[in-house]
Amino acid sequence: MRKIIQVITASECRVLYGGLFLILLVVAGCGASLPSKDTHWVGVQRLEYVIQGTGNPTVVFNSNTDMDSWVKVLPEVARFTSVFADNRPGHGSSKPAMGQNTGKRVVERLHRLLEETGQHPPYVLVGHSYSGLFTNLFARTYPDEVVGVVFVDASHPDQQDWWHTHRPLESILVNEMAKATYNWEFFDFERVAEDIKAAGPFPDIPVIVITAGKKWMLDTQAWRDQWMRFQQDLVLLSPQGQQIIATESGHFIQDQQPEVVINAIRAIVEHVRKKVSDEKSEKEFVWYF
Repeated sequence: MRKIIQVITASECRVLYGGLFLILLVVAGCGASLPSKDTHWVGVQRLEYVIQGTGNPTVVFNSNTDMDSWVKVLPEVARFTSVFADNRPGHGSSKPAMGQNTGKRVVERLHRLLEETGQHPPYVLVGHSYSGLFTNLFARTYPDEVVGVVFVDASHPDQQDWWHTHRPLESILVNEMAKATYNWEFFDFERVAEDIKAAGPFPDIPVIVITAGKKWMLDTQAWRDQWMRFQQDLVLLSPQGQQIIATESGHFIQDQQPEVVINAIRAIVEHVRKKVSDEKSEKEFVWYF
């Protein structure tokens, strides 16, 4: 019995310290900050956002918490097109959310924020980790407005169920620690996953799934194998899906290999522009013919 207790205690400690380190890493970011931030009220929710660059399509960065997590990527993307990012409620100057938020509520709020700050589709969405769920749901909710998606080591709707089944102790510990650290919006994983499954189909648009090539502290081989299967599921959301392995990165690819994320976004932006140009040329040809 003593050995069993010791094993459980060691596991709890590994997850506790590992999860705490991860949360501190997310909060701390890379220390730099995006300039020229502004705030806007969407109903009773004050949100902080930033707009940079010019041109179409507009690249919308979905943040887990703080838009400054994109500080190595967003300014570079703004050199070749318009970009938009916001801070999630409770982070930066965004007012803490009131009560639990569903995924549906989150994407509707983002859509209103985009409209009310003067943004117009088409949009290329970029989502990292948990925010990949909102990126997934936004594309399903507004398929006529989204022309491409970049998933950056993004979450899968079924991953929480896998953890509950295969690593229940770690799942409970990490979730309880997360709830004590962030507002409920951030870790109400099941509600967001339910909204994705209830939403319409994912559109037939270019999708690039960037997957971390290095393990992180809570990885086991079983979880790593399952994570790769989840990443492949994201690729298969669209017939135009493809995967890139960021071989030198852990979970925070936008910080460790920002050029991989920038190049993926650039590829989709250029694809969208070429498609628009080709369609315009075809119409002009038919007109003059």
